[in-house]
Amino acid sequence: DLESSLKSDVNEVERYLSYFDEKSFVSEINRDAFKKEVEVPKEVCRLINLSIRMSSVTEGKFDITYKSKGKLWEKNGDKAPSKEELDKLNDLVGIENIVADCEKGTVKYLKKGVLIDLGGIAKGYAIERAGEIMKKRGKENFIINYGGDMLVCGKKGDKYWSVGVRDPDTAGKVLKTITPEGERCIGIATSGNYERFKVYEGAVYSHIIDPDSGMPANIAKSVTVIGENAVTVDVLATAVSASNLDEQLIKKFVDKFSVKIYTLSDGGYVWKEYGTEK
Repeated sequence: DLESSLKSDVNEVERYLSYFDEKSFVSEINRDAFKKEVEVPKEVCRLINLSIRMSSVTEGKFDITYKSKGKLWEKNGDKAPSKEELDKLNDLVGIENIVADCEKGTVKYLKKGVLIDLGGIAKGYAIERAGEIMKKRGKENFIINYGGDMLVCGKKGDKYWSVGVRDPDTAGKVLKTITPEGERCIGIATSGNYERFKVYEGAVYSHIIDPDSGMPANIAKSVTVIGENAVTVDVLATAVSASNLDEQLIKKFVDKFSVKIYTLSDGGYVWKEYGTEK
């Protein structure tokens, strides 16, 4: 049935792309791709290539090789890694360290110690795939919600769906209600430091890492991106958070991808909207 088809497809995406599953293709790449070309399914290779392209257009704020530094935030336990420790790994971060040959279906690393993590694109990819399954079954009106990322299609009854951007600090409070109208499906991705974070020596750190510095991006409390493709908005939500709400970059994304972006900064609790005047 439809529900089991959707579940099995999402499970397949997780099985292929999980950084933490030792049997996933991502884990195999991270283990072996410096020593040899690792064979992967074409769709995994294409997603890595898309990630490489998205890294270029986000000026490196979305970069799947961030994990080459980000791993230090997993290993250090109670003590945050120092700037010196992070800087030693600078050469390992950057898409130029990966060769994904999708004709052959292989991935190779050019430096020892490079690690990738597709967590910033995998949810959007899973949602887009699920949306295709729904459409092939003749469904036009539905919402797919996967860990806070959504694909919103059509209507509920005779009205368009309404989706709320919630206040991270107040249960039940909605900061913004979004009502996507029109025939096209809309992707909605939210990224933030309020549900997933780490604590070192009493200080709270975001789980989102700035690929340039290797430091957690703590300024963005919540970022929501709305656009016509679930993969694109997933990537941009990560990139905006990792940029520490760089306004110039946000405006570039709005213009280039025709998206709407809502940001809530930590500390001052400032809410901003971009691209909503269109």
